[in-house]
Amino acid sequence: MTSPTEEFFDDLVQRTHIPLLKRANGTIRFDLMQGACSEHWLLSISDGDVSVSRDMTEADCYLRADRELFDRIAVGDDYVLSALLRGVLAADGDLELVVLIERLLPGPQGLGQRRATAGIGGSDE
Repeated sequence: MTSPTEEFFDDLVQRTHIPLLKRANGTIRFDLMQGACSEHWLLSISDGDVSVSRDMTEADCYLRADRELFDRIAVGDDYVLSALLRGVLAADGDLELVVLIERLLPGPQGLGQRRATAGIGGSDE
């Protein structure tokens, strides 16, 4: 059984191009802790083209959180910016990328559907 986090990144791999990110360039590394273990996901964005790897290389932006928290974020039960403000998620580097990643995640009722539709080949916004 896959987790919401894995499903989120798998979905990005399948999409390969996301119109909402057509002007975005950079890399975001997600460092997710589960007990004493950590897992790493590297999201690379180049003019809307996206790729995902498990590399632990340098990135333009780093997000660090508990895996359980990111699972909740991946399904829309919590939010990146809210978690940052509460101090349960840490971000370093190019924080503009943090705002962009919010566009890929489920949001408040109605907003998540607009985001998903636009990202899967809907409008170019």
